[in-house]
Amino acid sequence: MENDNKILTEFYELKTKYTLFADLSYRLVQSLLKSYGINVHQLVFRVKDEKSLEGKLKRKGDKYSSIFQITDIVGLRVITYFEDDIDKVSKLIENEFDIDISNSIDKRQLDLDKFGYRSLHYVLGIKKERLQLTEYKAYENFKFEIQIRSILQHSWAEIEHDLGYKGAVEIPNTAKRTFYRVAALLEQADIEFVKLREEILMYENSVSEQIKVTPSTVLLNKASLRSLIENSTIINNFEKKMGLQLSPATEENFDFIIKNSLPKLESLRIQSVEQLESEFKKHEHDLTEYVIITKKAVKGLSNTNSPTSFLKGASIIWLANVLMNKNKKLEV
Repeated sequence: MENDNKILTEFYELKTKYTLFADLSYRLVQSLLKSYGINVHQLVFRVKDEKSLEGKLKRKGDKYSSIFQITDIVGLRVITYFEDDIDKVSKLIENEFDIDISNSIDKRQLDLDKFGYRSLHYVLGIKKERLQLTEYKAYENFKFEIQIRSILQHSWAEIEHDLGYKGAVEIPNTAKRTFYRVAALLEQADIEFVKLREEILMYENSVSEQIKVTPSTVLLNKASLRSLIENSTIINNFEKKMGLQLSPATEENFDFIIKNSLPKLESLRIQSVEQLESEFKKHEHDLTEYVIITKKAVKGLSNTNSPTSFLKGASIIWLANVLMNKNKKLEV
């Protein structure tokens, strides 16, 4: 009890400092994730409140004689999109921080016949080299806990919490079969999402060559349309010519072009790369007229003589608009 009061007193005295340490640790991890090129779903932090600390001391008070022995006053959580990104974040952590090995745990290492909560937990301190920097000098004895889990692992943990049961041991026997089945499905989904990402990357890396060899077999999608915008001689030559009428296309916003052209092309039943390039050749004159008319309309509205600029690949949207207008006239 005496130790508990001592630790609580230390906590009250250091609470502001712990809050500053939490923010500093958060910004450091955020900066390191960016430097390592790791894109994550979420990074959050929290500082343990008095009530939570009191509860911990009641349960495990004999274990601690100082506030600095409690390693989870500050907690960070990294939620990754993919399960294999956990290992990337783990390498970052091991490179950039001092690890308290005795208090760190890899909860991903489940028994072969078990499913459930899976997460990687580290207890960390600031490395000696970084402690030499002014902003870190005051935090030599401070530690924080960091949890790293995938978005599906996080969903599982949140649902477990909402159900009020933590792990299979707390689940009623009548529900254990369902518990294990759902946990196994989520674990398999994590694996399948990694496979899906790899298959998409393989396709993106090969689609340009496929377009060169057999354009009739390459269906229009985000990857093939982007490759076409970057590499098609027909489209690039047309846009160079339009650059004489307008300001040359220098900016790139592939997502905008794809979002505003792919649904239109689908409604026009233009399904392959070969079809799209064929329509370009067939309607080049109509496209040129469309650009000139649009240019005049834009200049009239803006009342300026400055050249009208356009995005690289915009001619695909123009073509879709031209063909849709033609279809409307035919319907009338």
